Amino acid sequence: MPRLGPGALVWAAFDGPEVPGALLDGIRDGRVGGLVLFAARGNVRSKGQVRAMLAEAAVATARGGLPPIPVGVDQEGGSVVRISYRAVFPSAMAIAATGDPTYAERAARSVALGLRADGISVDHAPVCDVNVEPRNPVIGTRSFGDHPPRVAEFAAAWVRGSAAAGIASSAKHFPGHGATAYDSHDTTQDVTADADTIRGRELVPFRAAIAAGAPMVMAAHVRYPALDEETIATFSRPILVDLLRGELGFAGLAVSDALDMAGVTLVEEPRRILGRAVAAGIDAVMVVRDLELQLSAAEEIALGAPSARVLEAVRRAAAFRGRFGSRGPLEDVDDGEAREQAGELARRSITHVGPPLPPRGGGLRVAMIAGERHSAVEELAAPADALEDALRRRLGERVAFARDGGEPGGPGTLVVCTSSAWHDPAQAARAAELLARNGGVLCALRSPYDAALFPTVPALLTYGDVPVSLDALAEVLAGERAAGGSLPVRLPPRPE
Repeated sequence: MPRLGPGALVWAAFDGPEVPGALLDGIRDGRVGGLVLFAARGNVRSKGQVRAMLAEAAVATARGGLPPIPVGVDQEGGSVVRISYRAVFPSAMAIAATGDPTYAERAARSVALGLRADGISVDHAPVCDVNVEPRNPVIGTRSFGDHPPRVAEFAAAWVRGSAAAGIASSAKHFPGHGATAYDSHDTTQDVTADADTIRGRELVPFRAAIAAGAPMVMAAHVRYPALDEETIATFSRPILVDLLRGELGFAGLAVSDALDMAGVTLVEEPRRILGRAVAAGIDAVMVVRDLELQLSAAEEIALGAPSARVLEAVRRAAAFRGRFGSRGPLEDVDDGEAREQAGELARRSITHVGPPLPPRGGGLRVAMIAGERHSAVEELAAPADALEDALRRRLGERVAFARDGGEPGGPGTLVVCTSSAWHDPAQAARAAELLARNGGVLCALRSPYDAALFPTVPALLTYGDVPVSLDALAEVLAGERAAGGSLPVRLPPRPE
């Protein structure tokens, strides 16, 4: 079998429902060592299409006489879901709101079984970030909360669940993206905490995930001056080698986040990124755009990183491929049990905060205030249809439903639904106007911090707007079930 070279370190993404021919040739020739799929780029249209696409990719490696390449997706649950034709689980924060880490383990296993059946061998989850910054626009409900030991417990459970189904988990975003007020997709940023705080807060979940057997850790495009005054984690030997390898004892594959994000491109020019990241300790670079760069990345790495470091990274990549290379689709699996698990988890997660809820079971006037997508990681469609359908199944004509911030007429309790109004002043102002005039109930469909805007209003939190979470919310609004979840984050004071 041919030996692997620097191309084994290159993970590529693409547009459309088929792997481009040039990329298949790159896989066959060993210039590309992994694939990453995105629904928003047209990679995921149906189960049959995904299975056929990945079968073709597996054939390409076989034609080259190479070991199978890993294929990854971000299948976290909540707002970050790439495969929506299988069971879609609530967000990490919703899972944590159940108070029971076994839900994380069961969810991860169910997700992994579906991915593995379709030929996907890596789930870029769990998010190990401790979301201590309410203004954080990119982590939020992707985190298990703001309490490091609790986040650690749930993250380790997710790692164990993925391992039980035979696919790789990816603990991210090392050493922690939860204390940032900006999105590294859009800009550069620093975590200014001192080293002791980082060790006692950010690193706690990563230690737990590594101890649970996480085979991959993803670095953050964020700078931590207390750990390295010079550069972001992606380019930092003190973080990737001294801290991750030395102090935390991680022996698996260190992977970059996508290298087209502004958090890295504003720091370094594109072609220098590859060699610099590998030289610093990254073992797999995610080149998600520019086919020419993807196919020449192996040469860029060989020119930009010391040969001993490249060889070390290739050895790790080879070991990872040996465990998690995708041989294409396997026998299909029935999603029925996974869908039941997702629904049960969602029902356990709905959380009530603030004053008591008004009597339920009567009519409802639902005002849905649409929110903008706040991060490039979000790919699922808007939730209005799913919530309206779930309410009408239970209450029929007793529901008046208005979209785009409209005020529905008729009798009944006013329900104002927001979608991360904490990050959207216009949305928050409209919600305030409706609630001040009518009273009612706030339903925070994404960020739980929306409840902090209206502390005198009873609020129901879903931590995400996937269909099972909206169905569980409808049960509570209809009076069929109490909200039994517990808040995984502290709500900040209402902003002035």
